[in-house]
Amino acid sequence: MKYPAGPRGLETFGFFSRRSAKGTLGFIEKTVREYGPVSSFRLLFQRMFVFNDAELIRDVLVTRQHDFERDMGARFLRELVGDSVITRMEPLHRERRRVLQPAFHREQIESYANAMIDLSTRAVSEWATRPEIVVGPEMRKLTLSIVGASLFGADFTCAAGEIAAVLSRVFRKARRVISLMTPMRPLLTVYRRLFPRGPSIFFERERRELDRIVLPLIDRRRRESSKDIVSLLLAMDLSDRDAKDEIVTFVLAGHETTATALTWASYLLAQHPEVSARIEAEVDEVLQTPAGGSAEKDRRITFDDVAKLRYTANVFNETLRLYPPAPLFGRRAIRDVDFGSFTVPKGSTVMLSPYITHRDPRYWERPDSFEPERWENNSAPKFAFFPFSGGAKMCIGDGFAKLEGVIVLAEMARRFRFALAEPGEVEISSGVTLQPSRPIRLSLEPRPVRASQVS
Repeated sequence: MKYPAGPRGLETFGFFSRRSAKGTLGFIEKTVREYGPVSSFRLLFQRMFVFNDAELIRDVLVTRQHDFERDMGARFLRELVGDSVITRMEPLHRERRRVLQPAFHREQIESYANAMIDLSTRAVSEWATRPEIVVGPEMRKLTLSIVGASLFGADFTCAAGEIAAVLSRVFRKARRVISLMTPMRPLLTVYRRLFPRGPSIFFERERRELDRIVLPLIDRRRRESSKDIVSLLLAMDLSDRDAKDEIVTFVLAGHETTATALTWASYLLAQHPEVSARIEAEVDEVLQTPAGGSAEKDRRITFDDVAKLRYTANVFNETLRLYPPAPLFGRRAIRDVDFGSFTVPKGSTVMLSPYITHRDPRYWERPDSFEPERWENNSAPKFAFFPFSGGAKMCIGDGFAKLEGVIVLAEMARRFRFALAEPGEVEISSGVTLQPSRPIRLSLEPRPVRASQVS
């Protein structure tokens, strides 16, 4: 069988590279640069393909999605979060997604907006009392509190610190574990086939700690009436174990990805004061004191305001284009899949990289430039931009993340200006999510007080 060209021999072991901050992503980027939009190579006992073409990405994620299943990323997460919507294979994934979808309908997302606004306002007010902040940890605390309030309401406050400590340890360990997933795939597959609910190979201690924290919250929620996500899950008659697995998934995925995107957005705004000024002007215009209202203080952001913050939404989209939180993922062929000039054999993996495709000059003018204005008249193909994947396996919380991102950026822009405490370029470091190579420190310069504003 003839395959597209790609790396050969010892060169393929660059896939496991830990010599650069980009790691595996750097190897895939080099492969695309040298071999074009479609390439393939043999890695140990498996055939790997790399697709960097919008139409082929659409085929894998949408048109022919039933020919593929999630690959090692899902197996890795399975060891941490258990049997959840982002780790299940078909048809179990489809059944669980159908059960969970009402929790992410527009009306339900709107109900979470109040928690996002209140907690963002509180966090930004606290940051404004300091000369500078380290953005990553602060964003994680904020997004964890937001997803926790949406899951558990006020019950989550006392548990947030403990969960944050466990997840911090998880991410440190994950950086060492990820590179082992491909060579360990046969062992993992056999183990999970024999013991589908057996102990985690990598994260059993952390899972037990999360059980200790989360299960009492679930038990308390069973005795109450509410509209948060946990209550919706319990109303759907899930077992405590299934509910716990989904909740840990939402806590992990729902705060880390958004925190990463907001960290990069803060860095980009500090690097581009003209963009920051446009957000400030938009926020001031949308939140101006209404006629006949008090000129003594700004009014609170509302859910209806978010739709008017178009430029702020463009900034968040442009951040997701340049720095997608999940920069690389795979799909495994469950049967031979014919693409005309070549065939992806059953059992092979197709690697897709939002990070690389989002910067492809075939789809984006000045692809490495931060230009939020490009979203005012974007003509790129749909799957030249897929930060939350696509098709039936698209991230169920994408609307939640985008709403949260716009609200947090708007709250920050109305209070202070972005400036780097340590000027200079920041490189990427590939891990569970696309992290900065060094901590990003912001100097918080208070904005001048307007006539209609008391800070």
